[in-house]
Amino acid sequence: MVSLDVGYTLGEPRGTTLTQRLVELSPLPAGRAKRLAQQILHPLDPRSDTTGVRRVCEALAIAPGLFPHDHDPPEFDLWAGAKEAVARISQFVPVVTLSNVSHWDECESDISGLLTPHLRAHHPSWRLGYAKPDRRAVQTVARLHGFGPAEVLHVGDSFDYDVRGALAAGARALWITTGVPTAEENGLLAQHPGRVALVPDLPGAVRFIERIVHPSTRTTRSVTP
Repeated sequence: MVSLDVGYTLGEPRGTTLTQRLVELSPLPAGRAKRLAQQILHPLDPRSDTTGVRRVCEALAIAPGLFPHDHDPPEFDLWAGAKEAVARISQFVPVVTLSNVSHWDECESDISGLLTPHLRAHHPSWRLGYAKPDRRAVQTVARLHGFGPAEVLHVGDSFDYDVRGALAAGARALWITTGVPTAEENGLLAQHPGRVALVPDLPGAVRFIERIVHPSTRTTRSVTP
C-alpha cells in the first residue's frame, strides 16, 4: 500500500493556516511555536476534546481570548498533475492519503473528492488521533486497510514528519526532496539501509513506484550507509 502526504506533496493551502496565525500571536520563537502548535492541533478532534484550545494557548503563552475562533480555513489547491499521479499509482497498488492537518484548516477541504476515484481513503491526522512522526499514524492507517507497516510505502516531502514517521512505524519511505541530506539526516538514514529512497518530485515518485512493480531502470537515488 502507498500512503501519500498531502500538503506540499500533492498541493498547498491557498491562504493562512491556523498554525500560522497562532505563531504570529505567540511571543515564543517562531520555530518553537510552530512545533508546539502542530503537536497539539494536528491530532486533536475538537468535537470530542474540548480542552485543546486551552492547551494550545497555554503552550504558546497566548491569552485564551485571543484564539482565532474566526479562522477562515484556506482552500486547498492540488498541483498540476497531482491527480494524474495518484491515478497512475492506484493502477498498481492501493493508495491512501495520510496528512498532518488540523480540524480547523481542513474543514472546508474535500481531499477525497479532489482525488476521486483513485483513493481508497483519506486519513487526516485530526481524525486518526495521531500525527506524523508518531509511529501510530502510519501503523493505524496500515491496520485499517489490512496491511502490516512493513507493507506500506509512505511518500512525502518532510524528513521530520514523513521520513521519521515511516521509519518509526516500520514502513518504508519515499522522500521527495531536491536537497542534500544533512549529517543528522544521513545518520538516521544509515540506521535504516534500503528503507528510504529519494526522488526530486511527484512524477519521480510515480516512476519509482512503477519500477517497484515493473523493474527496468534504476535512476532513483537510494540512501545506504
